Amino acid sequence: MKAITTIRSAIFWALLVISVIFSALFIFCAIPFTSQEWRYRFCSGWCRFTVKSLRLICGVQYEFENLQSVPKDKPVILLSKHQSAWETLALTGFVPRRLSFVYKRELHRLPLFGQVLASLGMFSVDRARGRAAFAQMKEEVPEYFSKGWILVLFPEGTRTAPGQVIKYKSGGARVAIDTGVPVIPVALNSGEYWPRNSFCKYPGTIKVVFGPMISSENRTSQELNEEVQAWIENKMKELSPKYYR
Repeated sequence: MKAITTIRSAIFWALLVISVIFSALFIFCAIPFTSQEWRYRFCSGWCRFTVKSLRLICGVQYEFENLQSVPKDKPVILLSKHQSAWETLALTGFVPRRLSFVYKRELHRLPLFGQVLASLGMFSVDRARGRAAFAQMKEEVPEYFSKGWILVLFPEGTRTAPGQVIKYKSGGARVAIDTGVPVIPVALNSGEYWPRNSFCKYPGTIKVVFGPMISSENRTSQELNEEVQAWIENKMKELSPKYYR
């Protein structure tokens, strides 16, 4: 059984590498001739292709619950659990809105991939600026909302293993309060089937649950952050009970 899982994982990785290289080259060459929105739609399609290929090759199924809670046209911030690279692909591919992840600007220095990423127009933060980086977010994020984007942050700040609980960072809650935008917590158990730093992908069903919309009005960042963490971690006990005994 382990040998079959390894072989299937190897096939998936080979497909992933080949598709990444060809897609990145295609977008890079198309930058002068295409719009930012077109490039995002292409990447969104590639993300769906990758998630569906993982399902076909490795048996990693997926279910979305309460996806309709994401508003069709109102600004909102998604604050998501982060266990693997899977959710980056799945959220981009299946949330029916244009998403902007908040990521470090240093990624733009990567050959080819960095130029393609920059061309999508998502929100990047220059961490070298320290506290000024948050001031940058307060100033620029409303422009993204005005264009119809949804902001996505991982409040844990890093990928965590199933069952691991760490204190959530308050950056997402602070941005929500400063811009007056509500948040939606997202719980998921991707780490059970696409473990971080693991070659093998294991068959099973990844469940993604979108929580209720939480208003940021008349709240402190600590209150909002604690409510988001409480909702996500309580939901994780339902999604991954064996890890939360």
